[in-house]
Amino acid sequence: MHLLIDGYNLIHASGELLMAYDRGAGEEALASALNLYRKKRSHRITIILDGGEDPEGSKASLKGIPVIYSGARESADDVIARLCSHQGPGATVITDDRELKGRCRVHGSLVMGSHEFSRRLLEAAMDMVPMDLDDDDQGWDFTTRKKGPSRREPKSKRLKNKRFNKI
Repeated sequence: MHLLIDGYNLIHASGELLMAYDRGAGEEALASALNLYRKKRSHRITIILDGGEDPEGSKASLKGIPVIYSGARESADDVIARLCSHQGPGATVITDDRELKGRCRVHGSLVMGSHEFSRRLLEAAMDMVPMDLDDDDQGWDFTTRKKGPSRREPKSKRLKNKRFNKI
């Protein structure tokens, strides 16, 4: 799985990263947090950021994590959408941008909100086990209500949840 991270979007979604950004160290703090996350989960990670020194865009590395700067002629959202068109379902995009979410889903990419991923980053940093997203497993159900296939979530949603649980 390849995580494409809308860098500034994730920085603004996380309080801890936003404090570092206000001090001028937001990108480095993001790279450090993602390094801790990468030690727990072995996903490929790429950070995409707006701007950069080269107007055409450039590539760099922060603490071992690849970073793509969009340049002046293109936005980071356009770069992420282009990468999704190349990678398709193999890409998972981390953003809260509604338009970008739609552009990535068209290519079959999975999209996770920045707030949800920042919570997972914090859990990885604190070495916590992520909570299960299913609220159905709350112990024994003493009712006689049947729970057969008619109450099962659609297969597409179950597959999406399965991929989310791997992140």
